[in-house]
Amino acid sequence: MKIIDTHCHLNEDRLYPNRADIVDRCLKAGVVKVINNGDTMQSWERIALLAHEFPSVCYSAVGIHPEEDNGDIDGEMKSLEQAILSTPNLVALGEIGLDYHNDHSPEMKKKQKALFRAQIAMAEKYDLPIIVHSRDADADTFNTIIDSGFKGNVTLHCYSGSFQMALRYLRHKKNVYFGIGGVLTFKNARSLLEVVQRVPSSQFLLETDSPFLTPVPYRGQLNDPSKTVYVLEKMAELLNRDKEELADEIYTRSLSVYGIKE
Repeated sequence: MKIIDTHCHLNEDRLYPNRADIVDRCLKAGVVKVINNGDTMQSWERIALLAHEFPSVCYSAVGIHPEEDNGDIDGEMKSLEQAILSTPNLVALGEIGLDYHNDHSPEMKKKQKALFRAQIAMAEKYDLPIIVHSRDADADTFNTIIDSGFKGNVTLHCYSGSFQMALRYLRHKKNVYFGIGGVLTFKNARSLLEVVQRVPSSQFLLETDSPFLTPVPYRGQLNDPSKTVYVLEKMAELLNRDKEELADEIYTRSLSVYGIKE
């Protein structure tokens, strides 16, 4: 059984000092590859170092989180382009998107959408998939992606939208994928349970978003990519599928979505 954690943050301060132990734990659990996602320009340096240190395990995505915009989109895009050209094991642009949770003012929404559009255009230029963060912004996230005409693969990281919104995506864009993480194991995950049970499983990827969103039975503790196996087990249970067969399907799909060669 092989698993790819398609969204984690080993660069984060709570995980990075123990990276060697975490990678070893991942390999023992069958999590053979991870994609570290950038969310600030400062995060890109560690992501590059992780790919240098663990080239067969750690892959890279660089992007600017919607809440990290400094207001200089031209400067940010120049920095992002440099990172695209210099980051080892780069497989995607992310995480990018919209987040209205803390500030839903018209001015902030306008700034975030401008940054999102600019990063989608950069992904199009370099033929990279995008990994999308969306919080309290489902309609605007959908409209921005569809209106952009982006042709590449899209992963909706830690998908939190409704089943109806998932179907809306699939009606408009066949190469959209739903990142399913530890929330699936939570008791209050009714909406996500419906998504997993009713959306075609051919659109699912596995993730942890570690060090956040630790799955049951470790909820409340620090998360790391080795715990992707608990998300897989819950998904297999819900779909009444053999765990190893499902893992193999998602592993092959993840390689294809991100253009990773073994």
